[in-house]
Amino acid sequence: MLNINEAVDIAMAMKGYNKKKLAEEINMSPSAFTDFLNGKTSKLDITKAQNIARVLGCTLDYLTGEDSIGLDLSKELKEERESLGFSSKDLSNETKIPEAIILKYEAGDEPISDFLLNKICEAFGMSVYAFLDKYGLYDEYIPSFFNGDVDAYEAFKEAEREDAMKEKSVQYPELKDIVKKGMYVVNGLPARRSFTMDLKQALYRIYNNPYGVWISLNSNKNFKETIDELLEVLEIVAPNEIYQQIVNKIKDYNYDNDDDLQKVFDIIYPYYMDYRPSNDDEDYIIKHLFD
Repeated sequence: MLNINEAVDIAMAMKGYNKKKLAEEINMSPSAFTDFLNGKTSKLDITKAQNIARVLGCTLDYLTGEDSIGLDLSKELKEERESLGFSSKDLSNETKIPEAIILKYEAGDEPISDFLLNKICEAFGMSVYAFLDKYGLYDEYIPSFFNGDVDAYEAFKEAEREDAMKEKSVQYPELKDIVKKGMYVVNGLPARRSFTMDLKQALYRIYNNPYGVWISLNSNKNFKETIDELLEVLEIVAPNEIYQQIVNKIKDYNYDNDDDLQKVFDIIYPYYMDYRPSNDDEDYIIKHLFD
């Protein structure tokens, strides 16, 4: 995992900055900036970290080492690099990511930073989502009308999120700060470093679609509960004749059998994606989101 000094060095190389220029951009003296990077200040100054992230075009999570993706992509990264005829040094020169870090990622010896993975995929000529999809690691159902285009589906979801943010930011300015700026402070400490990703996902799901179901496949119990919840939503949002068709299709499956559970999910989920209300169809407001 990168420390803030290493993370800043890489991001500066990408932007063509040196420490003196960056210190000037964020209104710090070079000595104070060096102390900040070396951890000599008493606590993380969230405002300074935000300014650095803004100038360097990276995220706060990247700077604080909290943006690892939690997936082992070592084999896939190496396979894609080699398929394009890149050496690890070529990829380093293209991305400005030190070759040693690229080799650690490919060996599975280092958690992969989301920010740096995006830069690597840019060098591969694809998005992270397209990369994951190519290697069978994209874990969402893509509605049929996107024709398997993962980038188009992700662009659609992002547009929905942005519309929701514009629509609701007047009622909930805190949400805009948390999601867009990464600000989440409790008792003066940047709790967002630990919880921002879970928080973002939860807020997006709640805000964009009150009929959203959090898909949990971690255990049979969770899987069954997910299926039950999908059925509850479909009973509300799907036409009655469609809902009855779904019930008839799954009635003979055994919920205590892993294979049958997967088959039931595969039947239900496409209907859920087709019939769940979108932002265009609803005008729900979560009135007590921050109560």
